[in-house]
Order: sequence, then C-alpha cells, then structure tokens
Amino acid sequence: MKKVPFNDLSRIHEPIHKKVFAQFSKVVEENRFVLNKEIGEFECLFSEFTKSKYTVSCASGTDALELILRALEIGKNDEVILPTNTFIATALAVTRCGAIPVFVDNDEFYLIDTKEVEKKITRKTKAIIAVNLYGQLANLKELNKIAKANSLKLIEDSAQSHGASNKLFSNNYSVAAAYSFYPGKNLGAWGDGGAVTTNNKKLYEKILMLRNWGSVKKYYHEEKGFNSRLQPLQGVVLSEKVKKLSSWNKQRNAVAKKYIEALDENKNIVLPKIKEGNFHVWHLFVIRIKNRNKVLKEFNYHKVEFGIHYPVPIHKQKAYKEHKQYGKKIQLADSYSSQLLSLPIFPKMQEQEIERVVETIKKYS
Repeated sequence: MKKVPFNDLSRIHEPIHKKVFAQFSKVVEENRFVLNKEIGEFECLFSEFTKSKYTVSCASGTDALELILRALEIGKNDEVILPTNTFIATALAVTRCGAIPVFVDNDEFYLIDTKEVEKKITRKTKAIIAVNLYGQLANLKELNKIAKANSLKLIEDSAQSHGASNKLFSNNYSVAAAYSFYPGKNLGAWGDGGAVTTNNKKLYEKILMLRNWGSVKKYYHEEKGFNSRLQPLQGVVLSEKVKKLSSWNKQRNAVAKKYIEALDENKNIVLPKIKEGNFHVWHLFVIRIKNRNKVLKEFNYHKVEFGIHYPVPIHKQKAYKEHKQYGKKIQLADSYSSQLLSLPIFPKMQEQEIERVVETIKKYS
C-alpha cells in the first residue's frame, strides 16, 4: 500500500527544478551571494503579491517577528499579547527582544480571542501579535480598534497565511506582518527564510538596517542590528514559486472542500470553521477528535501521515517554566490540545489520496 504523505513537496518542485538551478548557476558564475538582485526581485514580487508597499526579506520567520519588535523599540519589561495556541517562535521572538509574552486563549476558529486580549492589557503592554493560524486571518479589524484605543502596535504573524485575505476588510490594519518561508509553508523556500511586509516607510528603512548589522553603508552602523539575510538561492526559488502560489492556494481549497463535504455528517469530528469574509489558504486542515490516539494508530497502519499542531500550548512549555502563566489554565487551548489532528493537505494531492484519508477517519473516529 502506497503511503499518503502529509505534504509532498516534490510535486510542486519537480516542474521548476531545472529553471531554478539554471538561474542559480548564473548567481554562482557571477559570484553574487549577499543581498543580490535576485533578493531584490523577490522582495518586489512579494510586495505585489501581499499588496504591501515594502518587503524586507530575512533569514527566518522568527527573525522577521524580532525585526518588527526591535524596529518598534519593544524591549525589556514591555509586554506583548499573543495566543498560546501557536508555534513557540511567536513567543520566542518576543523573549529574544527582552520583552514578556502574555498568553491568551483562542476562539472557536483557533484564532486569538479578542475579548481575552482586552482583559490582558496593562500599562506595560506595547503590542498585540495576531497569529493568522492554519491559513486564515485573525479579526484584524477588531484587534486594530483595541490597539488604537490603547495606543498599542498590532503585528501580524503571517507564517501560515501566505495569500489569505478577508473581503470585509483590507490587510492593512497591522503596522507590519512577519512571514516564514520554511519549506513546508504555502510559500516555502529550499531551506529557511522569512520576510517583513509593511506600508510604513520609516519602519521599513529601520528594518532594512537591522537585518544587515544596523548598516546601510558598509562599515557604518547607525543601529545595533544583527545578521539576518535571505540567501541567494532562496531568492531565486521564492521568485519562481510566488508566481504559482495563488493557483496552489486554490488547489488547497479544493482539497479542504472535499474533506468538509465528506466528513460533515460525522458527529465525532469537529471540522475547522472559516471566519466570516475570510479567504482561507489552508496551510493546515485541523480537526478535533476525542479518540485521537486510536485514530493515529490506524493512520499509521493504513500508511496515512498526519500532524499535530500543537500538542503543548506555549504556556505549558518547559522553556517558559519561569513565566507567571506557566501551567495555568487557559481554557480552550488546554482542552483542544489533546484533540487537534492535522490531515494531509497540499497542492497536487490526488483524489485517491483524499479518499484514503476520509475512509480512515470515518472508519475509526
């Protein structure tokens, strides 16, 4: 029996393999390896794709978040509110700046709960990070209102939402958005990478310096920056892939639609919900199921790969054992963490693969 992969990158990489390597050969021949024109070309393409004025690429999505925070001068003893149901990088970027992450619950869409955000604002709060989790936008319009009313900065963690939008509002409610190009993302590099998008020229110029040792002119340093530069191969890869991203996102939507139609009647499963107005790009298709361990065993037996995003909320991670919220009850995040199960979803997924996933879920849920 052939395995159903959780994500098969070879299907989208094979058609572009030769073209990418031919372009990268020119980079090698010309010895253009740091912040070369290929990086600049990708930044322009990504600005166009995200409808942003400016893009600054960097080494990772975590660095992208840290660059935003540092450019906003958020640091020691400042507080930044973020959801606990997210990858730990969201919190680590805050910690690396010397600031304190403040954890809040998610809502029924697995997105940051706006009511819980309001409860956690103190005189030390400087920013809110809205994580656009699993592929759809958080309630940026409401979060923007909260941020403005309390003189806070709204930042987006868009590591999982390349191409997500909402017809009820624009994506311009945040001061900046951080993207990850980790290989498995909707827009993934052949290695690691990240980017910041913003419409704020002053912030853009500062982030440009910070990612490059705080320097615009070589050996002259206006800020205490660090080295976080996208590598030249990734510029070539991402420029080629971003042109195809809208099509790939539509293919993800087609897979998600088939899952929802096939599993809608199953009372033992809680299917993901789409927030009003959202165009979901389905980085992950996450269900909730009470007998997860049993289903996982059957998935293994039937050679269907799965994922769990995320088994332990950040406020229960040992890395934050000294945090005042460590181990405290955060209702939905705590109860959902033992039930979340991510089903395979990726561009060019075959009909028989989708059917295998559905059949296994139906049989053992």
